[in-house]
Amino acid sequence: MWVDVNVHLELMLAPSVSVNQAAAAMAVKFIATGTYPDQWDWLVDRTPYLAFGLHPRYAVQTSDWMLLLERHLRENPRSAVGEIGLDFRPQMPAREVQRVVFERQLALAKELDRSVIIHAVKSHSEVISALRRVGLNRFVIHAFSGSENIAADYLAMGGYLSAGGLLTYTPRPKALQVFRSMPRNRLLLETDAPDLPLAGMDQSSPEYLPIIGQSLALDLEISSSALEQLSYANACALFDYEFVQ
Repeated sequence: MWVDVNVHLELMLAPSVSVNQAAAAMAVKFIATGTYPDQWDWLVDRTPYLAFGLHPRYAVQTSDWMLLLERHLRENPRSAVGEIGLDFRPQMPAREVQRVVFERQLALAKELDRSVIIHAVKSHSEVISALRRVGLNRFVIHAFSGSENIAADYLAMGGYLSAGGLLTYTPRPKALQVFRSMPRNRLLLETDAPDLPLAGMDQSSPEYLPIIGQSLALDLEISSSALEQLSYANACALFDYEFVQ
């Protein structure tokens, strides 16, 4: 069984029931990640595996989002925290606002002993510093595309790295070397659906995760079934549950 650790279900063109059915047909389980308060409410009961978090894009919130987030996490005890993080592109909220929001969520995840799905764009050193300050080691960096040195810092802290659809492109991304050399018990897979489409596709979907897996398996010189079993075991270890209904 394949596990897709990051899907934005509310952005998919098809209704959620169709996405669930298509994923099930390809033996894929997926985590639907949260990004902002209204979407958290929408996510509940849409699919079995959930994460709730305030994405850095929505870091400027007037509502008491932290109380709402804690409520959702406590009412859904198997849920993870995510997608949260830091994104220092010019169009995003102020960096200091993002840092405060990110660290508050990391602290809550540590208090509740939840795994965290992290978004890091142009911000790896700051993400690493925040993780160290909070002392959190249950996390995955989604769609990792950084250097081997950055990967080594995350891995040394106990983190996981997630490979996505960019690995299907030519020329091959530099991050592929990270996935070739990293410990295989820290490797996860994702589509980031509907974003980060596979080569030749307009949008992604969890049903396409086996294609990413097959591409990466060739690069790792292992069988697709071996990578499927490996990544499934890794997802169960990080998120602390079996992906079965």
